[in-house]
Amino acid sequence: MARYLAIGIDEFDELRTLPEGLYVDKTELTAALADRLLGRTPQLLLARPRRFGKTLLISTLQALFQGQRTLFEGTWLGQRGHWDWPQRQYPVLRLDMDLRDAHSRPDLESHLVSRLTRLARQTDVTVDITQRPAPLLEELIEALYRKHRRPLVVLVDEYDTPIAENMDRPETLDDALSVMRAFYGALKGSRRYLRCAFMTGVTRMALAGLFSGANHFRDLSFSPSFNALLGFTQEELRQNEDLRADIAQCAAQIGYAPDAMWEALRIHYDGYRFSADAEAVYNPFSLAQCLEAFRETRPGTRWAREDFPNAWADSGTPALLFRLWQTGRFDAQTTAWAEGQDALPALRNATFSASRPDRDVLLYHAGYLTLKPQGPGRHGLDFPNQEVQLTFETSLTAWQGERVRDWHRAERAAGHPGGQLIREALLDGDEQGLQARIDDFLQQFPYPGQALPAAAQRIYNYEMHYRNAVFNVLWAMGLTLRVEDATARGRTDIVIEAAQRIWVLECKLNGSAAQALKQVWDKGYVDPYRTLGKPVVVFGLNFDRNLRTITDIAKWELGPYDLNRQRWAQEPLAPYTLTALSRMGEAQRARILDEGARSGNGDRGAAHIPR
Repeated sequence: MARYLAIGIDEFDELRTLPEGLYVDKTELTAALADRLLGRTPQLLLARPRRFGKTLLISTLQALFQGQRTLFEGTWLGQRGHWDWPQRQYPVLRLDMDLRDAHSRPDLESHLVSRLTRLARQTDVTVDITQRPAPLLEELIEALYRKHRRPLVVLVDEYDTPIAENMDRPETLDDALSVMRAFYGALKGSRRYLRCAFMTGVTRMALAGLFSGANHFRDLSFSPSFNALLGFTQEELRQNEDLRADIAQCAAQIGYAPDAMWEALRIHYDGYRFSADAEAVYNPFSLAQCLEAFRETRPGTRWAREDFPNAWADSGTPALLFRLWQTGRFDAQTTAWAEGQDALPALRNATFSASRPDRDVLLYHAGYLTLKPQGPGRHGLDFPNQEVQLTFETSLTAWQGERVRDWHRAERAAGHPGGQLIREALLDGDEQGLQARIDDFLQQFPYPGQALPAAAQRIYNYEMHYRNAVFNVLWAMGLTLRVEDATARGRTDIVIEAAQRIWVLECKLNGSAAQALKQVWDKGYVDPYRTLGKPVVVFGLNFDRNLRTITDIAKWELGPYDLNRQRWAQEPLAPYTLTALSRMGEAQRARILDEGARSGNGDRGAAHIPR
């Protein structure tokens, strides 16, 4: 039976008993982590981005400490047999802190009490559920210790979620910090009943004084020994026979040679590093989603690399980051790498403030930036792979669109005509007025600008950024438009279609408006509109990367297309020849000829074909 990377299964026992479930063996590193917990450092913390398998790690440790030996058969740990199963078996208290809707002290305390009450019921111990969360946790730990006569292993998943979910809510953040500081402080107060404790989360807030009661936890987040504890290395993928076979089958499904498939997967999903000089790892969730999409594709369907799915966007959108930018509550303390120094010590030593987080520290822990080697002993921060870069840029564009619409509503409510003037300049064909109005808008609109990290500022080097800015402001004006409208020879940047007229806008960056207009003509971007009988107006807009404004604008008023003369009313360049027609135009010709032949009016049909 074929085995696949499972999607949505993060419990070790379920994964190991699922017939078609594929497990990439991480038990050697998991056993090393357990040895560390039972040895010299019994309180450990590991931070990793979302969707990296932290819950599966917690579940694996739970099975290991509970002595579920059969689940490890066939793994490195099961084959080596060095684990002392009887002596290393402990009762486990597993705490899931994925509390995403607790935005007040009463709500958060109620959720915590509810979860602890449920755990007491499941483990058949009696506690006083009228207590507040911290003393209730202490009582639950003591009750379990007395029941089993053996110290507990405490495993905490997503320990920082209650804080992260309130980071952009100043009115509730202090309460969330206070509640969780006391809650985790109960672990320190119960240490005599604990064998060890392990926490996972996205950030390293516990070490920055946010949970001062639990500051005895040792951080493994930058440890070279555990860099690949979560995520897949290239070697792990190639050594797993089932996974290697699945990737080969997926490559055949979408028409890729095996080597080309491996390279495309690496570029799109590999690239995360969490320690000095470490091997890069894949995001396991993204890889699993990608292979699943390939399996569901009709055989022979060709995939371009830019069409590989960006599944991480669904679970890792940076909405919180953009909201923090909007409120101005970002610090920029970790700037050593901008001066050519090593980013790793700055990340490791950064003081993470939940009330005013450091921008790049948060982006790193959220998974948008990762360590990238920049020479011997030096690391910078950059996007880990193509999926994350596209996710960030798409999310930024969407956020900017929301801000544009907010701006337009505010302008309209205040009686300011700014947005209406942009619309009127476009509809009137006033290129100078359009340039002035869009430039005014670009200067007033609060883009993140220098708030973006160095890696993300590359977005200002892309023509796409300026095209999207124009698209968003025109969309906010209530115009019906399309972006990157596909033609036979390329994609038109922006098309606006009204009842009586069509506008085509082509954008250039550090080029010229004349180049933009010529591209529209040479690639036949106006061909699809020849048979519609509407006048067509083409605008070419050139932006300056440094000034971030329009520096050059030009216009062609083509007018309607004359089907008899087979010309636009006003042709700015040499007329098309038949060989220059787009394939779309040829398809229109063939369709009309066919309709004419079937109706017995072939000549009349042919007379309406643009040549």
